[in-house]
Amino acid sequence: MTTNGIQPGHVGNLTQDQEAKLQQLWSIVLTLLDVKSLQGGDTSAQTQSDQRPSTSLSRADTVVSAHGQTAFTEDLSRVLRENGMSNPDIKSVRESLSNTSIDELRSGLLYTAKHDSPDVLLLRFLRARKWDVSKAFGMMLRALVWRKDQHVDDKVIANPELAALVTSQNTVDTHAAKECKDFLDQMRMGKCYMHGTDRDGRPVLVVRVRFHQPSKQSEAVINRFILHTIETARLLLAPPQETVTIIFDMTGFGLSNMEYAPVKFIIECFQENYPESLGYMLIHNAPWVFSGIWKIIKGWMDPVIVSKVNFTNKVSDLEKFIAPEQIVKELKGKEDWTYEYVEPVAGENELMADTETRDRIYAERLKIGEELLLRTQEWVSTSQRKDAAATTTAREQRSETIESLRQNYWQLDPYVRGRTFLDRTGVVKPGGKIDFYPSPDLEPATAKMLEVEHFERTQVKVVDLQ
Repeated sequence: MTTNGIQPGHVGNLTQDQEAKLQQLWSIVLTLLDVKSLQGGDTSAQTQSDQRPSTSLSRADTVVSAHGQTAFTEDLSRVLRENGMSNPDIKSVRESLSNTSIDELRSGLLYTAKHDSPDVLLLRFLRARKWDVSKAFGMMLRALVWRKDQHVDDKVIANPELAALVTSQNTVDTHAAKECKDFLDQMRMGKCYMHGTDRDGRPVLVVRVRFHQPSKQSEAVINRFILHTIETARLLLAPPQETVTIIFDMTGFGLSNMEYAPVKFIIECFQENYPESLGYMLIHNAPWVFSGIWKIIKGWMDPVIVSKVNFTNKVSDLEKFIAPEQIVKELKGKEDWTYEYVEPVAGENELMADTETRDRIYAERLKIGEELLLRTQEWVSTSQRKDAAATTTAREQRSETIESLRQNYWQLDPYVRGRTFLDRTGVVKPGGKIDFYPSPDLEPATAKMLEVEHFERTQVKVVDLQ
């Protein structure tokens, strides 16, 4: 049953048992992140945390640990056993954390959450593992490690479109130039675009499968494009909306467009690393030849994902999910809108060169994050003591800290995230305001395409967060 439009099992609509499961998962996370060291007993750790530089930000392999030890501890092992985790799974956790410090994990959690409440993040994994706390923790930990290995924060997000444009003009490293040109070509051709919302307010992504030619880009390029698209879509999610609707437009699809590797990667992303992020998947206007392919793909998908798949053939089918005035004409709808890529603009990422301000805001984020851990510990402790009044106070204070964390992200955003098509077209605005249907006349200057000569005259810095 929804509460004010909030689905069950989400922030703002939890049963007592679900909230207890969330607190149980937080208890493991608090042990993992060594919250005891923040409670006054280890002032040296706090001092070093304040003083250490944050130039590496999300790069977990270069951040200096204030504790000088890996994150797997006897306390963590004990808590995992108490929560029913098997010995093989505990061994897997130990291996995942073998080269990771506590500070690195604190930073990684803050980066992964971005503008979301960390509760939203934890609840995604709990729902994906049917409220099995130990399985949810293992899944979340693997996702954090995967995110680090894929360089999501320090490369995919930090250096997307403008950096790719600059590198594509590199006459020395021709391989890198081609990879970046191919990456931009995905957006220039409109292989996938984000526009508008469905009837429930979900952002809509449209994938025009006919534009995919397997030989035209490497696996690394298409995977980078997929991650870039997912992370950009995350910016559009605001409470109570936590999911997106994807339309796979199969119009004009033929066997020459089919490539299984990217499909597997997309499934892996949504099932393992961005769980509970998919609202609907609409496979639109699929030809008969796709039926055999679907049988193969369906076998790779979790039943929960399969349950979100709907086949549509006519615009009237799409209208069950999207209002007709918000279906673009290309899909036979009534909205007079056509995708046209707006090229990156020199200087659009200039704030990313201001590392002093970036580091100051990020240091504030770390402090807010530590405050959140302490307030979460208080919330869990008062609940365990069944002190209703104290729990209410702790919950309110914690909510204020979570809001401070959200506001801090949008202050930090222009210093750590390269601008995208959605920024240049006014969909994503400064401070995190989202306008799904912006007027095309709002920012005409950003629609101007730059000539190569302009970049030769302009110093453009590709920011390296490593």
